[in-house]
Amino acid sequence: MNLDDLMAVWRSQDAAPLHSVDKTLLHLALRQEQAKLQAERRRERWIIYITSAGLVAGMTLFLVMMIATRERNGMTGWDFVIPIVGAAAAVVAAGVMYVNRRGQSRREQRFGESLRDELNRRIGQLDDQATRTRRTGELVLVVMGGICPMAIVHLGLRVNQESMWDHAFTIVGTIVLCVVSVAGGVWEIRRQVRKDVLPRKRRLEALLKELDAP
Repeated sequence: MNLDDLMAVWRSQDAAPLHSVDKTLLHLALRQEQAKLQAERRRERWIIYITSAGLVAGMTLFLVMMIATRERNGMTGWDFVIPIVGAAAAVVAAGVMYVNRRGQSRREQRFGESLRDELNRRIGQLDDQATRTRRTGELVLVVMGGICPMAIVHLGLRVNQESMWDHAFTIVGTIVLCVVSVAGGVWEIRRQVRKDVLPRKRRLEALLKELDAP
């Protein structure tokens, strides 16, 4: 039985005190959820780091190609600034993710291994997910789904001796797609916080009070 199964027993009874929670099962479920969360965090970190490295490599390649053809293609100063800004944005996204995860690890280290500590650790994780992690996710989404793609599109055109004005319709469509994708992603992150993360946090806080009750 996992944590969701245990919480489902009293999900519709938040206002009623419960004394039948199996503490051993609860402790085990919290440990299992902690292991699952750590695996998800590692996977998410590697996805962000690899994507960031790929974007930086792509921007660097474009920059080298632009330098090699600067005279023939009539490159301007702004053409060289864009790959630098794009690469910097990708690095910032990965850096913010790294700092956020390190901060989470430090905050979680203050908890021990008891049932109450496990509950407090999980409540703290949900609180992080509703605040710091949510803001980090939104920033990464804006950078990875908005700034970097537009920079790559612009650089691809310039390397081929074309400007964004030559493909105005395609560029506008790409911008709209990026904006809609980013806005949809931000909305989904906030919806999950509102519909899932915060209710979970409140139920665990209620359960902690129940366990602390004489």
